[in-house]
Amino acid sequence: MVADQGREGRIRVEQGERLRLARLAAGYRSARDAALRNAWPESTYRAHEAGTRTIGRDDAERYAERFRRDGVLVSAKGLLFGDDEAAEPPGDGSQVVAVKGVISAGGLIETGDEQPEPHGTLFEVAVPFPVPHGTIAFRVAGASMYPKYEPDDIVLCARAGESPERLIGRYAAVATRDGHRYLKKLLRGSRRGVFHLESHNAPLMPDRHLVWASGIISTVHAQHWARFLG
Repeated sequence: MVADQGREGRIRVEQGERLRLARLAAGYRSARDAALRNAWPESTYRAHEAGTRTIGRDDAERYAERFRRDGVLVSAKGLLFGDDEAAEPPGDGSQVVAVKGVISAGGLIETGDEQPEPHGTLFEVAVPFPVPHGTIAFRVAGASMYPKYEPDDIVLCARAGESPERLIGRYAAVATRDGHRYLKKLLRGSRRGVFHLESHNAPLMPDRHLVWASGIISTVHAQHWARFLG
């Protein structure tokens, strides 16, 4: 009996983690945000994501349908059992990730062909390892972060982003209030709500207001990724 209860608890936790990853991939910053924006009972959704309540078939279908509308490859079966065929990586162990544009590891970068619309995709790449749901990529431009990051490296991060406060002292992809993207090391600014952006080979960019930030999940060096054109 105790063993069965332990197994059921592990299943709930695993379901909750898959639900959390799907929610982040769909762009919802918190369980509360997802529940409120979709008119789901907040306490129920929180319990499902926390793994304290088993997700039923009807709930799984409801969540999967909503998150699919937000562009996530997920099904009720995948949420419940973790064997969603649509989410499987290619057979060679790699996975396709959308490159959302270029990101500056130097000064300002030109917009245009290399910078699609906010929800557009520049191209896709196959990275040589599995990545979490909701992972996006940027192509590095500029050499101010060399040797940590080189031009044409691909950096992977979470589309949903996270609080910049949690990224202090870490490398991150960021978007500033004036509409530019940078790959920098985040430092605490001179006052609340602003951040210094540190480079290896360029002057400090002080007190920038950030509208989005995401820690770097991984890097694929320029010679190690393949581009999908169609």
